[in-house]
Amino acid sequence: MSEPQTPDRSVRRRRVLALVLLVPIAVATAVWAITYTPLFDAKHIRVEGASSLRPDDVRALAGIDPSTNVFHLQPDSATARLLADPWIASATVDKDLPDTVVLTVVERRPVGVIDALRERAVLASDGTMLPAATAPAATVEGLPSVDAALGSPDDAQRAAAAALLGALDPIVAQKVTDLTVGQDLSETLTLRNGITVDAGVPGEEAAKAMALRAVLRWSIAGRHPLATVDVSAPDAPSTTLADGSTFTP
Repeated sequence: MSEPQTPDRSVRRRRVLALVLLVPIAVATAVWAITYTPLFDAKHIRVEGASSLRPDDVRALAGIDPSTNVFHLQPDSATARLLADPWIASATVDKDLPDTVVLTVVERRPVGVIDALRERAVLASDGTMLPAATAPAATVEGLPSVDAALGSPDDAQRAAAAALLGALDPIVAQKVTDLTVGQDLSETLTLRNGITVDAGVPGEEAAKAMALRAVLRWSIAGRHPLATVDVSAPDAPSTTLADGSTFTP
C-alpha cells in the first residue's frame, strides 16, 4: 500500500499545479500587453493608386495615422471609411506587422462636368456624380461640359453621357468641349475646333470611339477640313467637309 500524502506534499502539489496553469496565462497577458506598445505603431503608411486624391487625404479618409496600432487595426472598418468617399470606387487595406499599413485605392475617373445642377458636379465614367468642390482644379480643368435638352440631365442621360465619354480615347477626349444629350438620349459631341459629332443613341460606345478616332486621323493625314462627323453607325462613319461635300472615309 502507498504511503498517505502528508499535508506539506499536498500543498506543494497544489502550488505546482497552480503555477502550471498561471504561467501560460501570465505569458499570454504579457504578449497581449506588448501589442499595445509603440512597436506596433503605424510607422509606414503606404498609399497606392491615388492620383486625384492626395496620399494624405487617403490616410485621413481611412482614419490611419502614425499613432494607429497596426496589430489592432480593423481593415474592414478602414476600407468602409475609404469607400464612403464618392471619389473612391474600390479600396483595400492591408497590414504588415509590426508597423506597416498599405492603402490601395481605385479612383473613379472623371469624364465631364455638369453645371445645370444646383451645385457643379463632376461626372465619372461609371455614371457616379462627384462633388466638384472636392476635386483638384487640375482634375476638372479641360473636362467637357455635359448638357441636356431640358435642364439637368436625368439618370438615363447621365449614364449615356458617362458611357460615351468614358469610351473615348484620351487623345480624342481632350478635343471635346461639350456633349449634348437629348430627351431621346441622342448624343452630340462638339470638338474644340468646332466640329460636331453625331453619336446617335446609346450603344456600341467603344466602336463609335474607335470610328471617331479613325475619322480624325484620316482628316489630319489627308488635310480634309471637317465640319461634321457621324458615327451613329460606327461600321460606316460619314463626314461633311468644310466645303459642304460628304465623304465616307
